[in-house]
Amino acid sequence: MNMNSAFTGLVKIEKRSAGEVVRLGKAKFPFRPETKPDDPVVNLIEELVAQNLMMDALKILALALPPREGVWWGCLAARDMLEPEQKTKALMAAEAWVFKPGQETKKALEPFAQDTETADMLMCEAGFNVPLPDDEEAPMGPPSLPGLLIFSAQLQSFYAHDLPDDISRQGQLLLGRGLNIAKGGNGQVGEESSSKMGEGVG
Repeated sequence: MNMNSAFTGLVKIEKRSAGEVVRLGKAKFPFRPETKPDDPVVNLIEELVAQNLMMDALKILALALPPREGVWWGCLAARDMLEPEQKTKALMAAEAWVFKPGQETKKALEPFAQDTETADMLMCEAGFNVPLPDDEEAPMGPPSLPGLLIFSAQLQSFYAHDLPDDISRQGQLLLGRGLNIAKGGNGQVGEESSSKMGEGVG
């Protein structure tokens, strides 16, 4: 990942401040960030990466992304734990909601949102808890819930590997996907970029 350009052009999160996102997720760090609360959240993500705090960076990015884009990022993480071209019913339901969020696709998430042990089901719960303009009832979960569930999917993919080198590469892949999505892309980076996945989710 080219760090010189990785943190530029993040149009999906450019209006979010660091303080707003930190408060949303009640995030705490093992050091005092130089990023000020009113600074763009991308400054904080870049600072966390520079401090080798990949988990913290992924968490802040998961909270900063719009929920729809974040759920797509989580769906890509869920695919990491499946065979190529394999899809579960939960993953198909979550992806259908991403591409056409509405009451019909949201209702289809509900059966899978009850048992959230796997990343695909986590994304069903995340989508189910995203407010829509025509909801009859507001979601019961806190505003931070979709972002925290999206982060949980990233964690599952991150720790699905055994060797430290593999874990480190996976962390870079997850971050690269999330930053690509924040630029308006489809999250396909590196070798994945040849996949036929459309031009973005936003």
